[in-house]
This record gives sequence, structure tokens and C-alpha cells, in this order.
Amino acid sequence: MKAEQISMLPALSEDEDVEDILRQAELFQEYAKKKRKWENAFQKWSNSQWEDDYTSLGKCGYGSMCDWCKDNSYGRPCVRALNDMCREKRIRIDYDDCDFGKVWNL
Repeated sequence: MKAEQISMLPALSEDEDVEDILRQAELFQEYAKKKRKWENAFQKWSNSQWEDDYTSLGKCGYGSMCDWCKDNSYGRPCVRALNDMCREKRIRIDYDDCDFGKVWNL
């Protein structure tokens, strides 16, 4: 009995073209890069909004997403909290708009 090799690529239908799939992958990479850049800038801006005081739960408590903040001891806590809030409330963020104050007060 011979093992069959399973392709990791999805099967193309008659109307799909390899170039279309590559174009979609390129668009996704551009979107992911834009999102990552926006999130890094948002965290940097959020850090400037914090003061030296925190709530008893270790949260800065100043932004609308602070209720979703679980642990601010590592990484990008405001970005993680914002992503959790957006998932729960089904909010979509415009990564072309860098007016972080609007997002801070959603």
C-alpha cells in the first residue's frame, strides 16, 4: 500500500486563477503589515496617555478598552485589550486613520 501525497494548496475551481490567489495573498500581507504598524503606533501613543498610577487591578484605567485588559506586564497590553474589545463588540478599526483619541474613547 502506497501513501498518497496530500497537497497543502486548495484545489482551484475552473474560474479561479493562480494569479488571483497570489493577488489576494499579497493584499492580505499588505493589510497585515498596515495593521501591525498601526497597532505598534497605537501602543506607543497609549503608553504616553498613561500616568504613573494604576487601578488596583494593574490597569491604567483611562481608555475604553481598559475593561478588557488582563495583564499589562508584557507586550502590547492596550492592543490586546483593544482587539478583545473589538471582537466582543464587533467593532471594526480603520487602520488608515491614526486619530488614536477616537479609538481610545470608543
